[in-house]
Amino acid sequence: MSRGRRVALLLGLCTATMAGRGAAAQAPADTAAPPASGAPRISLITFGPGHNPWKVWELFGHNMIRVTDPAAGTDIAYNFGMFDFGQKNFFWNFLQGRMWYWMQGDDPTGWLRGYARAGRSIEIQELALAPEQARSLADALARNAQPDQMYYRYEPYRDNCSTRVRDALDVSLGGALERDLSALASGATFRSRTAELTAGSAPIYFGLMLLLGPSTDQPLSAWEDSFIPMNLARYLQPVIMPAAAGRTAPLVAAASHRPGTGEEAGTRRPQSLLGWFLAFGVLIGGVLGWAGARSGAGRGRGLFLVLGSLWSLLSGGAGFLMVYLWAFTDHTYAWRNENLLQASVLGLVLFLLMAGWARRGGPAPASVRALAITIAVLSAAGVALQLLPWFSQVNGAALLFFVPANIGMALGAARAAPATTEPT
Repeated sequence: MSRGRRVALLLGLCTATMAGRGAAAQAPADTAAPPASGAPRISLITFGPGHNPWKVWELFGHNMIRVTDPAAGTDIAYNFGMFDFGQKNFFWNFLQGRMWYWMQGDDPTGWLRGYARAGRSIEIQELALAPEQARSLADALARNAQPDQMYYRYEPYRDNCSTRVRDALDVSLGGALERDLSALASGATFRSRTAELTAGSAPIYFGLMLLLGPSTDQPLSAWEDSFIPMNLARYLQPVIMPAAAGRTAPLVAAASHRPGTGEEAGTRRPQSLLGWFLAFGVLIGGVLGWAGARSGAGRGRGLFLVLGSLWSLLSGGAGFLMVYLWAFTDHTYAWRNENLLQASVLGLVLFLLMAGWARRGGPAPASVRALAITIAVLSAAGVALQLLPWFSQVNGAALLFFVPANIGMALGAARAAPATTEPT
């Protein structure tokens, strides 16, 4: 595989992994013999999450369809998770939510060895497709791999490497897979699945929970939940399909599983992080309030200026990013984000006011106090919104962190700029 190519899923929000054509290691043995009819043998190969929480593209796992065709003498793994960092405007397209991915067929041996060497779990499910279904799927995948059909507009939750695999299987089954899985509730949401797979890294988890809007909190059917490769493999296991002579048979005829190494190392319950976010929010708010009181008492304004300016810049910058994702990009899952009340873009205005105070000197202007209090009131209003039926965004992590921090900033600014101080 050329430098710059990766198998991955995005941020946000993406479900793939880093692997290459030249990767090497041992993979699980196949468990079923090729069909006697000479029809292609179809397998779903699923790779578990990676172990490095900072490699976000590895955290969501990966999958591909393997087609072993005894008649043609070919063995091809079709992989829908290909992209190239060298693509024109790659990072700009990523920011805009306009990523181009492609599907590619390749020898499965390199993929299997590479993931095994990386310590990733590997599950191979042999699918009991009728000969005509297997041939139809093999032909469709071969056509899809052609240059004029291989590219698609990537979307992290509804059109990614796993949903493409799911859809290809469903077409070969005449829509039966969608019919069965759409009627099955998953008990999950896009946000909850993202939280489960990223909780091993608190910064990544918090950043994604901050940027995802309310559309990610809608309940998912098993069909939609199959955007996670491991979930698709799990949902296929109990599926029963029509067979010859009016009988039925399991869709998964045989399966093999190779456990990954250190699979538990990167797992963590998202709820266990909430207490830490509250503690850090209270700590930041307490330090800001103390520094503001110290400045108001005439014991130096430098500390509050530095800390208050840094907090305003960071929180305001996060707010600006949320506004940008909502108003100017195709990242629909970031729209209508209630966390704009927590990381307010007004923080950037407060930063400018703090910078003006630093240049002019003297006591803090009343405008700093007024704007900091306004931001804190908006932050507290975000808590009140949770009581209203029209607002259902799950944003406990943001509330626990930002509300005490914003209140602390307001207290610090009020103490640094007493009510008797005239605006400058």
